[in-house]
Amino acid sequence: MAQRKPERPSLDQVLRLVEQLTPAEQEELGRKLISKSWGRSWQELCEKVDEYTKDLPPLSEEEIVEEMKSIRAELRSMRDQGGN
Repeated sequence: MAQRKPERPSLDQVLRLVEQLTPAEQEELGRKLISKSWGRSWQELCEKVDEYTKDLPPLSEEEIVEEMKSIRAELRSMRDQGGN
């Protein structure tokens, strides 16, 4: 006898359950959902970067440091000039 998969709860059912949680539990749930969302977004971004840069040679640590210094100098200059 094959087991049936349990039905997926509707969003409305989930929201009703969430309303039964304490405020602290709701906050914890929110943090976990945000964390999962950021994790997915980060993974998708990394995959895009990997795809766009797959044919480029890797940067050395020194090249990365120099690029960061250049960006920081540019940002300082913009800030000193009153730009964002």
